[in-house]
Amino acid sequence: MGDVDRLLAAFEADALCRPDASQPNVIDLVRAVGALSGVPDLDLSPNAKAISNQIGQPSHIVFVLVDGLGTHAFDDLPRHSWLRRQFACDLQSVFPSTTAAAITSMATGLWPAEHGAVGWWTYLPQLRETACVLPFIRLGDGAALLDCGVDPTEVFRGTPLIGRMTADAAVSQPRAIINSAYSTWFGAGAATLAYRTHRQAADLIAERIGGASRPTFTYWYTSAFDHESHEHGAESDEARDALADIDESLAELATTLSGLNARIVLTADHGHRDAGARFPIAGDDPLIDFLTTPPSGDMRLGFYHLREGAHDAFIRAFESRFGDHFALISTQDLEDLRLLGPDPLADETRRRVGDLTSLALDDSVMRYTGGADGEHFMEQRSHHSGLSHREMTVPLVIG
Repeated sequence: MGDVDRLLAAFEADALCRPDASQPNVIDLVRAVGALSGVPDLDLSPNAKAISNQIGQPSHIVFVLVDGLGTHAFDDLPRHSWLRRQFACDLQSVFPSTTAAAITSMATGLWPAEHGAVGWWTYLPQLRETACVLPFIRLGDGAALLDCGVDPTEVFRGTPLIGRMTADAAVSQPRAIINSAYSTWFGAGAATLAYRTHRQAADLIAERIGGASRPTFTYWYTSAFDHESHEHGAESDEARDALADIDESLAELATTLSGLNARIVLTADHGHRDAGARFPIAGDDPLIDFLTTPPSGDMRLGFYHLREGAHDAFIRAFESRFGDHFALISTQDLEDLRLLGPDPLADETRRRVGDLTSLALDDSVMRYTGGADGEHFMEQRSHHSGLSHREMTVPLVIG
């Protein structure tokens, strides 16, 4: 059985989640919210229109992005929790189910096939190197991409929706990232609300809406649950405590906003799955000899740019070591299966993904460890970017 057939069999058996734009998804959600906040000329699918109807016509929208919050995490919440009481439905995330791809989709309303942020580590042809695109640094030495002459508009294709809204827009993020290159691009000139705790964020948002003289849109991002899941595991007490704190802060915000014609709309970029087998690819790994640049991608998928004439030898070497855990498909197969979105790959995206793609068939993780960030990611307990239902299924909460 070829690897495309193995993937199709896993989809058919429901062992993996097949990306399907006809299912309610995060692109539907962000386009619905964008249209409600005054972004003109957005194409809304039937699912997007249904989500818009669920939200209604509020004067104020608080769009909450809880990094890493797959719907599976709701099982650990008390039944009386705000999140469980306001749960509306499941949504399918984009693939890769990872922050760089999903948040860029939420920023632009575009699929990864279009915007080109295809993993935490994305190969940039203009540099002929891989970048860590959210920290906006070069993987090899940690140099800032801005210092390398690379602008965020070159890396992230598409225009942030926030900059096109008629609503008075603001971005609330942790202090550590609110002025980063990515956050500045994402915010597109919107006001910023930097916070240290979830309670502080909720207070800042409530104060802003309470004093508003026209409709508002507020984007609230928190990485606390994702961080604890990575470090301690998706089912850890630390992850549960982080989620409980988020839930309590949301409940307080909802109470404060009562009577102000405001809606809290919450989702996530991806879920989490604890790591199984771990396969580090060091800088001197024999696989590197077949490539023009080290592997890019993320923890459960890899992209490979092959040297001329190395195609068959690379496939044999890869499959002999990793074939029990990863499928290896061509870029044409990646496009034909519409894994990165319903449309063909943009030319720039095609250049970034290279010749072959590996996809985890189970909970295994793999990454190149020869960059400036070393082996830290290989030591984390839980990861994402794969096709499991835990990683691909996120909640829609409307309160």
